[in-house]
This record gives sequence, C-alpha cells and structure tokens, in this order.
Amino acid sequence: MRKRSSPQSEDLGRIEPLAKLPVFWKLSEKRVVVAGGSDAAAWKAELLAACGAQVDVYANASELGLAMQHLIVTEKVTIVDQPWHIGMFPGAAMAIADCESDDEARAFSCAASAAGVPFNVIDKPAYCQFQFGSIVNRSPVILSISTDGAAPILAQAIRRRVETLLPPSLKGWAILAQTLRATVNSQLEPGPKRRDFWERFVDRCFSSTKAPGEDDRQGLISDVETLCSLPLSGSVTIVGAGPGAAELLTLKAVRCLQAADLILFDEGVSSDVLELARREAKRLLVGAVDEDAPGSELNLRQLVAGLARTGKRVVLLRAGDAAASGAVAALIEDLQMAGLHVDLVPGISGSNFSSDVAFKQPITSEALVHTG
Repeated sequence: MRKRSSPQSEDLGRIEPLAKLPVFWKLSEKRVVVAGGSDAAAWKAELLAACGAQVDVYANASELGLAMQHLIVTEKVTIVDQPWHIGMFPGAAMAIADCESDDEARAFSCAASAAGVPFNVIDKPAYCQFQFGSIVNRSPVILSISTDGAAPILAQAIRRRVETLLPPSLKGWAILAQTLRATVNSQLEPGPKRRDFWERFVDRCFSSTKAPGEDDRQGLISDVETLCSLPLSGSVTIVGAGPGAAELLTLKAVRCLQAADLILFDEGVSSDVLELARREAKRLLVGAVDEDAPGSELNLRQLVAGLARTGKRVVLLRAGDAAASGAVAALIEDLQMAGLHVDLVPGISGSNFSSDVAFKQPITSEALVHTG
C-alpha cells in the first residue's frame, strides 16, 4: 500500500510560485519623490497623488512635459526645480525615476537603496525593487494585473476584459461594505454566521445593476439581525471534481470550494483544483488506495457529521462525477439520517477515468486530531 500523505503535508506548498508578491501600499499623507518631468513620470506622479501621497517631483522646470505641467496647474504635485540628488531620499516612502540611460538608472537605484527607500525606474525592470501593474479602479475595490514585465500589452488586454465584467456600481457596494463592517463585527462572531452575511452581501451586490440605496442597507442590517437569532449550524457538500482539470469544474463547485471551512479530498483530485479553494480552508486527504479497507465509510460519516455539527462547512471533494457513485449515495443517505443537510454538486466524467474510487481510505485518529 502506498503511504498516504499526512494532513500537515497537504497544508504545505498550497500556492503556486509567484513572480512577484502583489501588495497594496497605503501612501496617504506619505512623501514620495519622482525624478524626471516626462509624460511617463507624470503618469506615475498622478497615480501616486490619487493614492493621497505628497508627491515631490525633482526636475528642471524648463524641461517639464505637458502632462507634468498639467499636474502643476491642478496642484496634485510639487515641483522642485532641480535634478534629483541623494539628499532628496531621506523621509521618502517611495522613489520613482524616469532615467534616460542605464548608468543613471543604476545610480538612482543605488542611491535609493542606500537610503532604504523602495524604488522603481520606469521601463527598466533591472533597476526596480517593485513594479506597477495594470489597474482596474473601482476603489475601494482595486485590481492590479501584472505579467512581471514580460508582456505589458497582455496585462492591458486582461484589464480591458475585466473592466467589462465588473459593473461601475461595484464601487458603491464596496463603500457600503465599509460602513457596515463595524456593525457586522460587533454583532456576529467570526466564523460561519459572519461569512454567511458577507455571502448574502455579495449575492445582493452582483444581482444588482445599480449602486446600493437605503433599502439595500436596511435589508442587509435585517440580515445581520436574522443571523444573530439563528442557531449555529454547519453544512456538508459533496462536490465532483471531474477528470482533473480545474477549468472543467462547474461554477457551483468553485463557489463551494471558496466557502468551505474543511475540504476532504481523494487522491484523484488535482492540485489545480485545490488551488481554487479558500486559502483559510483546512484540507485533509482521505483518498483511496485500498478499496477493501474495512469500516472506512463509517469513519468518514462520523468525521463529517462531527465537523458539521460544530458549525463547519465541510466539502467532500471527489474526483470524477460524485453523482454517479453508489458509495456517495450511501454516504448521503447516512448523513441525512443523522439529521444533516447534504448538497450534491455533480462533476464531469472522463471516458477513461474511473469514478468508482470513493473515500475508502481509513480515517485515523491522527487525521481527526489535525482537523479539529
């Protein structure tokens, strides 16, 4: 029998390698320095000013481009009429430069690094500590898209597609979420009930074609009051993962994975499918290598029922089409007899994929400990 991975090992390496770490940087009231008066420097300066930064542009006033001159008129930046120098870095939260040559870019990056200031040289990735992405702005909802400098045009094309998917009204819903957060946090404990509220919020947001009004706000406050009075209850969802490719998952299956507290998966489930799950969800391998393992169905039923009764959302993620399995049908019947509500999300079957491999591997006491 092949040795089964431990629950701890399933929690490691859950994120595929990233070319860069995407972060969102608070710059309100922070001083940022920009070297150069070109149009490219002006775009970065305007972007930084939109974040609330105090932008000091170091450039000869006689050499400013039209875009930078416009920023001066609108009082979004302050022009320091001199070239950049090492004395401008102290106290800066960030430094941006548009350098004509690699020698100047190297000097700028070295000076900023020596001063401990994060730096970016426009269009010269070799001299950048960080890079700017292509932005979708529904602030406070912000999406940034990066190709790690490989294909900026591709990033722009992705942004255009995303723009068509996100309605302008999303901005208003995000602002409403900010105003409701304190109320939600004070009345609903962290866990299933609070997550239930935000899922209701999301459903309202994406089912609406207009910005939220007072009726929407009152309806959401009513949702908070309703959830406060409901007893804590968990759920069980059995999801078919299909033949392995993540793109073959149904939309409902993806939503279930992103709402789960605990995911029990078999050995036929691919890492690409698991990558779609909520980051905070615990994962436990319960896949089968020994179809004749005694008592495995009983152990699995007890595990699932016990976790669901604590208020957890449990997802049993099974390779293939879960709806086509007699073992899954029997498990659903057992869980329903135990008083639990069970949902079934069918998966796509593959012609050369065996859908008879069920959750047959014994559930050990060690596994129970690591899922508590």
